[in-house]
Amino acid sequence: MAQTSGSQLFSIAYPLFQRISNDDFEYVYRGYFTHNITKKILVLADTNIAKVTYQSTLQKRIYYIMVEGLQNISRHQDEIANANSEQYPGIFAIQKNGERYFISTGNLVANDKIPALQDKLETINALDQEDLKKFHREMLAAGSMSDKGGAGLGLIEMSRKSGNKLIYSFEKIDDQFTYFYLQTLIPGDKSIQGGEVLKAHSSLESVKKLHNRMNLENLMLYFNGFFNQENLLSLLAIIKGRMNMPLTTIKVSNIMVEMLQNIIKHGDKSENTSGGISGVFFLGQTGNEVVLTSGNIIKNDAVAIITERLEFVNSMSKDELSDYYDDILLDFDTQDAKKTGLGFSDLRIKSDRPIKYEFQHIADNDEEQFYILQTAVTIKN
Repeated sequence: MAQTSGSQLFSIAYPLFQRISNDDFEYVYRGYFTHNITKKILVLADTNIAKVTYQSTLQKRIYYIMVEGLQNISRHQDEIANANSEQYPGIFAIQKNGERYFISTGNLVANDKIPALQDKLETINALDQEDLKKFHREMLAAGSMSDKGGAGLGLIEMSRKSGNKLIYSFEKIDDQFTYFYLQTLIPGDKSIQGGEVLKAHSSLESVKKLHNRMNLENLMLYFNGFFNQENLLSLLAIIKGRMNMPLTTIKVSNIMVEMLQNIIKHGDKSENTSGGISGVFFLGQTGNEVVLTSGNIIKNDAVAIITERLEFVNSMSKDELSDYYDDILLDFDTQDAKKTGLGFSDLRIKSDRPIKYEFQHIADNDEEQFYILQTAVTIKN
């Protein structure tokens, strides 16, 4: 798979952040889906949903469709175990856009399974809600459409719970396999229907473009939304489940803590909501390195302070940095880590390299800038 450089990942941070508005969120996981990772994905997504909606029935509908979508990926993943499944891993995405929620999945399917799968999808989409209910009862009674290849009962329920047609797309890979995208649109207000399917088609194309970019740049994880302690813990758990290199996993996890805490500490507090601080975080692999990138909005008056601390930390040798770090820890008169640059020092020590950073101008905004932070960890088996 094509690899990308850290500088390329730098360049996509702000465009990714701009994909959504301030009151929305987007979360994408790309990789192998284990039972533990699936649980953590559900916790992370459900936490964000709970922050932005108090409709318990809506939360239950979204949660049910997420479970079905993740199970669908796992079924096909279990069936296909070859080099292609590693090159084209599964993908799960949840987006909030206004009052609409989009749940998208993607996975490889054997070409000989496509006709039957497409027939099931078309059959389901041709039925209204009342007919779907009857069809579901008939399938339960007959024990039909429940094989691993299609999981028809789950598809019926996804359509019923969402109140919308299922949006799907097949992208042929080669003579053996096709990539199958499935998206479900759940309107926050069930009375909103009409043109919803057109919006879902547009959203699925957006997810496909994002997925192509994630494949090109080998991104494992991408989160765009509100950062808080709950999100931090869930994201850490997913990465620990995703990576199978103990030494590298420990370093990546420790650095993730610092970077996500950096968003929470230095993010523009005026943007703070009950959900947390708005920002973007993504993690990818380039060559023999795991690259971690974060981005968030900060006030102009914080730029000089952060720059000074980062330049100071980057200017020191490894030994000097270690001594400085120990001095801060032993200085009990200094209580504020933000004033000392303790977090940046820790980040530099754990990554064993200078910290990359950049401030980008925000169009039509003279009071704030977009702050990007990036570092990497060398992979050790």
